[in-house]
Parts: sequence; C-alpha cells; structure tokens
Amino acid sequence: MKGTSKNIIGHKFGLLTVLREYRNEKGYLVYECICECGTIKTAYKSNIVSGRTKSCGCLEEKNRRKYRDISGRRFGRLIANRPTEHRSSGSIVWECSCDCGNTILVSGPNLTRGFTKSCGCYNLEKKDISNQRFGKLTSLYPDTSVENLPQKWICRCDCGNLCSVSISNLKNGHTQSCGCLQKIDYRTLIDGTCLEIIASTKVPVNNRSGIKGVSYHSRSNSWIAKLTFKGVDYYLGKYDNITDAAKARWEAEERLVRPFLENNFYLYDREKDKHK
Repeated sequence: MKGTSKNIIGHKFGLLTVLREYRNEKGYLVYECICECGTIKTAYKSNIVSGRTKSCGCLEEKNRRKYRDISGRRFGRLIANRPTEHRSSGSIVWECSCDCGNTILVSGPNLTRGFTKSCGCYNLEKKDISNQRFGKLTSLYPDTSVENLPQKWICRCDCGNLCSVSISNLKNGHTQSCGCLQKIDYRTLIDGTCLEIIASTKVPVNNRSGIKGVSYHSRSNSWIAKLTFKGVDYYLGKYDNITDAAKARWEAEERLVRPFLENNFYLYDREKDKHK
C-alpha cells in the first residue's frame, strides 16, 4: 500500500518494495526497489507512487503469457493441438493438424477470426482446373518449369498446339487460344476498305437521322451527307431536308460503292430511298 508520509522506504507498490531513494545524474528523484520475483528495479518516484510502474516487468510478461485455451477446437480443416513458445505480433502461435495430415503453426487470431482454415491444401484444390475448357483451350496440368511466378497451366489448343497460361487469364477469359484465334481475320480488306462494313446497311448507334451517312447540323439547321470510301472522306453537300441528303448519299453509293462491291464478287442489294 502507498505511504502517507514522504518517507516511503519499505512501502510496497504493486510487486515492488522500495529499498532506498536517491537522485540520478540528471537530478531526478528515483527509487530503488526489489520485485517479488527478486529482481532489483529502479524507477522514477512519480511512476512508483502513481502506479504506472508495478513490477520489474515480470507482471507484463505474466499477462502476456495469458491466452485463450483453444486446444482441441476445430477451425475449418485445422485442429488446434497445443500452444507453442512462438509469438506473432504478441499473440500465441498454435501447432495445428490439418485434415490432409500436415502440421502447421498458426497464430491464435488467424484461427479464431477465420483467416487460416487449412495448411494451404484447400487453396491448391480450388486451383485444380484439370481438363476444364476455356475457349479453345483445355487445361492439362500445372506448369512447373518457371518458379516464383503466378501459377500457370499447360493447355492444349483445338488447333493442336500446347501453351502455358496463367490461371487468372484462363478464368477471366483473357486467353482463349494458343494465339491462333487472333490470327483469324474475319474482315475482307481491299484497298484499305472493309467489304463487310461498306456493304452493311446497319446505322451506327450514334446516328440520329436513321440514315447511314446523313447527319443533322444544328447551327445551320440543315442536313449533311457524307461518304467515306477507300480512306477518302467525300462531302456530298448540305441540304434543307433529310430526303435530299439521303438521295445524295444513295447516289454516291451507287456511283462509288456498288461497282467496287460487284467487281469483288460481293453481293450488294439495297433498296433505294423511298423519297427519291
């Protein structure tokens, strides 16, 4: 208990008993105390009488060694066997047995909070994609030729080639072939012009006129007709009404595009504008 007089020699504060007092080299009043564990401890008077210092440090060690006993409890695939002398951020590290037979060390918080549920075998099982299809690829077996890289799998492409692809690229669809799929060109290009695009009557989504190559110019309150062919932009004029603009566009297609398509054996059937 704390003494009421200034002389507290022999008084006990926590686990400490005051032996003597003196001033240190800086002139501060300090107490030399003996702890219940037998260790001599020197501390400032203010820390002793205020209760901030209660032991030589052994009390903190005792408190630190207190732990929640989770022996025999199951956490996912792990069973906590016994506490070890190891610490992780001040927490007890437990020896655990996994259902697969492995033994690992896991900190108590990682077990109780569900951060660690296996020795790692569960993640490996989730990564097993044997004989699964990803586009034109079929995964065969893990690629162990390169270490310290994201896990890759050897895959067989429908074309017969083998390739190594990371699991992430397979699952998110970024890689769907050995590369042969990219080599297929579905466009027919002649003189820099795509036949499929030039022959299509589909109106672009950003076209508000409903007629390919015709747009409204708000400043002049008029309709403009244009045509892009073989890399050249043809300005077909500005018109007061959409009918005349559509007619100009159709005539340009008949003059430029139709012969081009016919010469390249591409059928081009298009209904003339009803407002001609």
